[in-house]
This record gives sequence, C-alpha cells and structure tokens, in this order.
Amino acid sequence: MSRGGALLRTGAAGLLLAAAGTVHAAATHYWPARALDVRPQVRTHVMPEYPKDLPAGVRGKVVLDIFVSASGGVDRVNVVRAHPAGRFEQSAVKAFSAASFAPGQRKGKPAASRLRIEVTYGE
Repeated sequence: MSRGGALLRTGAAGLLLAAAGTVHAAATHYWPARALDVRPQVRTHVMPEYPKDLPAGVRGKVVLDIFVSASGGVDRVNVVRAHPAGRFEQSAVKAFSAASFAPGQRKGKPAASRLRIEVTYGE
C-alpha cells in the first residue's frame, strides 16, 4: 500500500459495552454486538493520513474504540493501544472523529454502540 495508506479491520466482536466517560455521554448506553440486530456501518470514506513527519515505510497499528450515537455521529474516539506508541494515534483519532455511520439497531430502532477497529499503517 502507498505511503498514505491505512488498512481498517473490524470484527463481529468489535462492539463492546461502554463505560460512561464524559458528561454528555454519561446517560448514553452503548450496546454490545451480541445485543444488536444490525451493527453500525461506516457511511463516509475514512482514510487516515500517514504522518508527514515519518519516513515512508514505517509501519504501525492503532486500535480504537469508536462510540457511535443512535443518530450515527461519533460521540468520541479512544485509543486502546498503538504500536509504535506516539506515532499514528493522532492521525487515526482525527480521521474517525470526522466519520459518519449508519447506526446499529436494536429491536428495529437505532441504538448507540461502541465499535472497536484496528487501523494499520504502511501495509
């Protein structure tokens, strides 16, 4: 993949129960995958930028938790882990904070959920 490329991975187990972390999201319950009838799907093309200060060919991975609202917006993005640390996190968070999703559904109604994804750089 080119210097600016990133590979995104999600899995069936990617939706997890969330803990409230901000005043705005404190009242929101984020459903786990096993409780949803339809998992959230990304609506917008998301392509994190390869950091300009890194030489071409440096590889890395960032695992993110994306908190998706019942309307499909992104409430917040948290870094779970990154390797190498301090290199790609900002790029991944910026890209997914601006994303739009078709929300997950539970019992035929839109539901807030938490999506865990892996972004791979340099492959």
